[in-house]
Order: sequence, then structure tokens, then C-alpha cells
Amino acid sequence: MKIGIAYDGVLHQTQKGGKIRRELDNKVAYASFESAAAFRKHKENVIASVYNTDEIELRVKNGDGANWIQKDKDCECICVLDKFHRNKKITECVSDKKTAENLREFLFQNRFDELLDCIEAYINSSEDERERAKLEELYRYYSENKEALAAYRDRGITIPPTRKPGEIFHANLGSMEGNVFTIIGNRMKGRRACWSISGGNRIAALLCRHYSVTTTHKTNSINDCNNSTPTLSATKAPKKDGKGYEFIRNISIPSSLKWLKQISLCKPFTDLNF
Repeated sequence: MKIGIAYDGVLHQTQKGGKIRRELDNKVAYASFESAAAFRKHKENVIASVYNTDEIELRVKNGDGANWIQKDKDCECICVLDKFHRNKKITECVSDKKTAENLREFLFQNRFDELLDCIEAYINSSEDERERAKLEELYRYYSENKEALAAYRDRGITIPPTRKPGEIFHANLGSMEGNVFTIIGNRMKGRRACWSISGGNRIAALLCRHYSVTTTHKTNSINDCNNSTPTLSATKAPKKDGKGYEFIRNISIPSSLKWLKQISLCKPFTDLNF
């Protein structure tokens, strides 16, 4: 499942106690089971149906470093490596706390050439094969995404004002992970559910429509799932479709309650022959 969201800034709403609640402005989402090329095409159609793309002055793309996200030659935008994934990679690949602290210092100070040199030095000095393999993975991840390591505000480029300066603020690009859970994970990954491609595309289209601030776009709809089946009205819909899904719950029974264990081994009454 691939998912992308687009927005033009964040709104700051003051809550009780003076806390600031952030809300994405003009958020629009698209998600589906399809190839990277098809996803990019449909995602761009969704964005173009909401925004006037000819008037966009600066476009920033935030991703986790996956090739299908970062290596898009047709995307005229600035690529930024998501800070959560960027920082977590050191924790995943470096077990020594002092070494990890040194690498984070280079990373947070945007000293990326020194960061790669330091990782390479640790690789050459490591005698443990497992540790060396992890450091090589870290080096490869940072070297392949070197141009995307710095935040877009740290690149010395001119950042145009938002649509409504003072009301809509520039985003820090930390909202993707939360939206992955809110839009897709919370509904589609719960209870270890499985989805067919067509069924997953349909529910993903509905979820994206529900969580998008605007509903004017047309491409992110059920009709985009390449489905030739006509839409049913509520009165014509069947009471039951398919075999359904029942989650198997594992319940531990104390050994002292042997009679209860025996009951759990019995067949349901519907399966008994009389």
C-alpha cells in the first residue's frame, strides 16, 4: 500500500491552557495498491484537482528514503529525508552509545561529509562482522540520500510566503507518519486483517476521501479502482457479501479449570449431528 498526502502549510489553533494545536491546511490524500509509476500519476492528478499547480512556487517532498519515493525524475521538487527515519537509522545500526552520539552530532549540525567519513572510519576499524554490516547499511542509506539529509529551510533557498501569512505557517514535514496510521493503519491493519487488491483500493479511496479537508477532487474515488461493477444503492445492497472475517482470539485458560478446557474443545452446536 502506497500513500501520499499534500498540504500547503499548517494552521495553529490555540487550545485551553495556551497549547497550540496544529492542523494541516488543505490536506488531500491518495493511497492504493499499484505500481510506483501508476501511483505517481494518480497522486499528481489528485493534487492537480485541488491545487493550481501552475502557481506553485516551491514544492517539498518528504519521504523515508525508499527508492520509489526519492528517485522520481519527473518530480520538480525538493526532496527531504524524513527526520524520524533519518535519526532512527543511527539507533537501528549503531549499538555503541558513544559512537551513536558522535554520529548524531554530525547529523544534527548538517556536517554530512564528516558524517560519512566518520561512518567509513568506524567500518574500517570494526572487527565484528555483524557490527560492520550494520555500519555499511547506515553508510549506504546516508550516502544514497545525501542530498535529502538537510531540511529545506537549511538549504539557503528563498522560501515564498504561505497563502495566508500569519494564519498559515510553513510546515516542519513531520506529519506523514501520523497520517499513515490515521488514514490507513488504524482501519486497514487492525485485527491482522487481509485485503484483496480491489478491496484494499476501495477502502483506501474512501478513507482518503474522508480524511481530506476538501472533497472537490475526482480522481481519488471508488471509480478509480478500475472496477466495472456498477455502484449499488443502500436498498439494493446484499445483507451479506463474501465470507466475512472473524478474528481468532487466543484465550489462556488456567490449568486448574480443566472442565472449562474440555468445553472449549467441544464442537459448536451447529456442527453436531442429531
